[in-house]
Order: sequence, then structure tokens, then C-alpha cells
Amino acid sequence: MSNKRFIIPIIAAFFSVSASITFAVSSADKELEFMKWKHFTITPSLPGSSWGTGGIGVADFNGDGNPDVAVSRRETKTAYWFERKDDATWVRHTIATSEHLERTLGTATLDMDQDGWIDVVFWGVWFKNPGKTALPDSAWKAFPYDGGGHDIISADISGDNILDLVSYDGHVLCWFDPAKNLSKSVILDGRNDHGGIAPRGVGDLNGDGHPDIVIPGLWLENPGQGRGTWRSHSWPHEPVKNASYGTSMRVWVADINSDGVNDIVYSDCDTGFSHVYWVENREAGKKWYRHQLPDPPGDSRTGSFHSLGIADLNQDGNLEIFAGEQEDPDTYMMSNGLLPMKPPGLKERGVIWIRIKGADPVFKPIVIHEDNPGWHDAVLFDMDGDGDLDIINKVWNADSPNYHMDFWRNDIKGR
Repeated sequence: MSNKRFIIPIIAAFFSVSASITFAVSSADKELEFMKWKHFTITPSLPGSSWGTGGIGVADFNGDGNPDVAVSRRETKTAYWFERKDDATWVRHTIATSEHLERTLGTATLDMDQDGWIDVVFWGVWFKNPGKTALPDSAWKAFPYDGGGHDIISADISGDNILDLVSYDGHVLCWFDPAKNLSKSVILDGRNDHGGIAPRGVGDLNGDGHPDIVIPGLWLENPGQGRGTWRSHSWPHEPVKNASYGTSMRVWVADINSDGVNDIVYSDCDTGFSHVYWVENREAGKKWYRHQLPDPPGDSRTGSFHSLGIADLNQDGNLEIFAGEQEDPDTYMMSNGLLPMKPPGLKERGVIWIRIKGADPVFKPIVIHEDNPGWHDAVLFDMDGDGDLDIINKVWNADSPNYHMDFWRNDIKGR
């Protein structure tokens, strides 16, 4: 987001620590599974009282078998990790403080130094996990690096079975190789996007076995092992006119229509009146066809879909598409003829588009939650080890006094 932010207070009732929500569908839609989600608050109050929460990073940081979560706060210039004890009990620990965290947003978790412990990467700085004998209270050593930005993700770009770091600040797209002393390779520069590779804009689009990278309107062809010139190819991205912060999206590469070829799913973000699309890959990335998913039911306006995830969430054998509108009250940009971050009065929604069975994918949106908590860079992860994927989410710019982080447990197995 832009560094120029003005908080407009909105009085809103906050939420309980735990709430159970069940969604049933009519018998006419036999393909739609019964869905159950339970909400837990990881923390009702992150440190600081102003906008700017980087993350979320999810990994088992202390080796106890439970996944933990990491975020940072711009106001405190500090990163934190939350130790999961059980679904309702999380203990906050400090990772470290760094001046780089004053501008962070994107986050990735990977083993940066190949010591067997998962580290945390933010904009311009990564923190070395001190290991089980030093956790939970020892500080993590900070290492600056020449990269970062709105989007930071991990992927095996070089094909050596070691996760690499990919970052995009809207201008320069690059990747870093932890196996080669974090050597930097620039893929593309000279762009003017706000963001566009997170949370999983990486995958083989032309069938050559190498992971390619997607940004708004272009996919970059991996020359092999990430070295050399990445050829640019177009795909039909549809920018939002008068977007709040310019062109920005969340993106995920996945085979949506089960034809053995990876497609592109993306959601507009960082602007109100966003939509969600899947873009069908035809002829190994040479031809594409864009499909807009139906907007969620209820309010015909939409917010910023700053959370996106693709998985078989209801375990029916098909991929579902999750997207969430972020909690953000910014409207100051309207004076410059731009869209508000969230249309005034809109209650943000977490939405799952369930695929109706058939040769050609048809998706039906189901709202799993409306109003606070909002959704910003949510992560899909099996937090409770029961085999289905849950959702971790946090807030960027709260429309209440609370900067919170939340856990939605997928109870599909208990239906």
C-alpha cells in the first residue's frame, strides 16, 4: 500500500474469540458439499495502533510439530511469531526489530541458509531461525538483502529441489538463490504495477517442466534453471479502471479445468470494485480465455480481494477458489477520482467458489463470513493436522481499533 494513509474511524462491533458457522445448500445443488468453519482469534490486538501488517508466514518454527505464524508491524518495526499451542491458544514471541520492517508487506518462509530450520523473509531483510535450543525467546539474527517488495514468495526456480526467493516491488521482478549465497537474478524491470506475483504466481505454463512466473498481463518463460533471458508472453489480464493504488492482483497458477495444463487464477486487489477470474490456458500458453467468476451474493459492490487461495477445500475432488475482501476504510483517494479501497458501508466477505461438477467449470460463490474480521494475504494451511486446509488471515488497515490475526478451522471432516 502507499505510505500515505489516513485512518477514518468507523464504529463496528468486534468479534468473539470463537464462533461456529455452518453453510448448507439446497438439494437442487447436490454437488455443493456441506461446509463448516470455526473461527478462532490468534490475537485480538497486534502491537501498535496504525496500519501496516506484513505477512503471513506459516511454518513449524520451533520443531514441535505444530505450524506457527509470523507477521511484522510497520509501526513497531518488529517481526513476531505466534507459537501454536492448540486452536484457541497462541503465544506471541518477538523475532527481531529492523528498520527494513517500516515498509514491509510481503513475507515468505523458507530455509535461507540450509541449516534445516525455516527462516522468515520480509522486504529487504531476512531473519535466521536460531533453532529449537534457542527458541522461543532468543532474538533471530537479521540479514539484509537487495530485494523485497509488495510480493515475496518462495518457489524452486532453479530446479535443484531447494526453495528460492522471488520478489516483486511492482517495478523489478527478481529471484534469489539460497544455494548460491543468495545470488540475485533480475527477470524483468521497468514495470509500474502495485503488486502481482503472490501468493502463488509460479508454475509451468508451457509444459516444458520449468516453473514460469505470472505478473499482471505477462507471463515470464523460465529459460531453464532460472538463468538467462526470460521471454515475456501476454495473457488477458483486465485492469480495474481508476484503481485505488494502480494495477495490482493476487494470483495462483493451478489446473482449474483438470485438463492437465496449468491455468491462471487472479483477483483484483488494492482497490475497491475488484473481481475474481480464472484464465484458461490453451495451446501451452499461446492462447488464453478469461472467465469472470460471479461476484459474491448480497451487496453488489465489492472490495479489495487481497486474499486468494486454490485448493480442494471441501474434499469433493475439485479445486475450489477462495478470496477475501480486505478490511480497509481508506477513501481519501476518491478526491483524486480514484476508487475507494472499500465502498463505504460494505461489509467485507470471505468467499469460497465451489465448482459444480461438469466438463466445463462452473463456480458458485458461498460467503463463509461477512464483516470483521476482514481478509488480507490469508494463507491456506493445515493448521490442526487433520488433512484439510484451514485459513489464517490478518488485517492491514483496520476499520476498528484492533489490529488482529485470525484462524478459521475447516471442519469439513466433522460434518
